[in-house]
Amino acid sequence: MRNLYSILFCFLTFSSFACVCNPQTITEKYIQSDFVGIVTITKIYPNQKNSDSYRADIKINELFKGVKLKSIYVRGRSDRDLGSSCDIFIPANTKLVAYAYKNDKGFYEVGMCSGLLYLNKKQVKPNPELEILNKFKSEKINFTDKTLYHETSNSSLELLKYKGIQLNKSYGIYEITFASNLEIKEVKEISGFGNPVDEELIAVLMNTKWSSKSSSGVKNEVSENTKFIIGFYYYEAEKENGNFISEFYHY
Repeated sequence: MRNLYSILFCFLTFSSFACVCNPQTITEKYIQSDFVGIVTITKIYPNQKNSDSYRADIKINELFKGVKLKSIYVRGRSDRDLGSSCDIFIPANTKLVAYAYKNDKGFYEVGMCSGLLYLNKKQVKPNPELEILNKFKSEKINFTDKTLYHETSNSSLELLKYKGIQLNKSYGIYEITFASNLEIKEVKEISGFGNPVDEELIAVLMNTKWSSKSSSGVKNEVSENTKFIIGFYYYEAEKENGNFISEFYHY
């Protein structure tokens, strides 16, 4: 019984301190990142004294956003020791899509909550993330905005009418232009599903309401003509669930 209590205590302790990341879509993590690229880790270095990140040299295979870097920092330990539940270890020769942010020391850093996409692993089904990133690159969408946006209306209810729909594309990407008070001035298609679905989704977005919080703490106020990118994702039927469109990305 004592062993059972010890195991339960350890489990609860570990669960209590499990790393918690706010869910992000591709569009959100792309906009908020200072650097996005397909990179290969070529060399890693030991953590400096009292540092919770280690340096990793990289080879850039394709740059989507930001400046060309020779190295990034990985939040974790190079000796694979677990400093915290949010620590990660990325070994040399790993190929991945790195979403990095510039920390207060001026270094570009990735971590558990960066939304990294590892490319060495075999994908069970096609992942549209690389296609979306290439679309951003071709459209020269490379701005960075640390503001957090939250839809206060419930547009997901409008998507219920698409249950069972047949589409030939797995995503649609749209650009919202805000007035300074977060009223929507314009919505345009960047890469859509095709009409009439695109026209209907643009109409839905035009009627949405939003709140915001900037990195400096300013709420519900942005610069006039601020841009925001949003995606809708198409999923084919699995088991008893029919085809549907969702604003949530979970490939």
